[in-house]
Amino acid sequence: MKKQVNLQLSNKASTRLVKLSKQLGLSCDEFASLCFEYVDIKHQGIVRAASKLREQKAQSAIHKKDLSKHLKQLSASQIELLLMKATQKKKS
Repeated sequence: MKKQVNLQLSNKASTRLVKLSKQLGLSCDEFASLCFEYVDIKHQGIVRAASKLREQKAQSAIHKKDLSKHLKQLSASQIELLLMKATQKKKS
């Protein structure tokens, strides 16, 4: 029985998936399936990479908390100005 999963890959992972699957003569789905069937989560490279990702997420969460705290200190007019600038940047 086959299952379908949607992944959000980094640009590097996506490029490698396409390149390596072509080298093996497999579709991206087939190669990704093989990778997940045989990956060893105890592999030191994977352990280090996972640790690095967790650290990045934690740092991002800290920055978001600081931003939230900062936004609470702004006046309504300052927040309105920030929203207008953000809208202008998004349009361009």
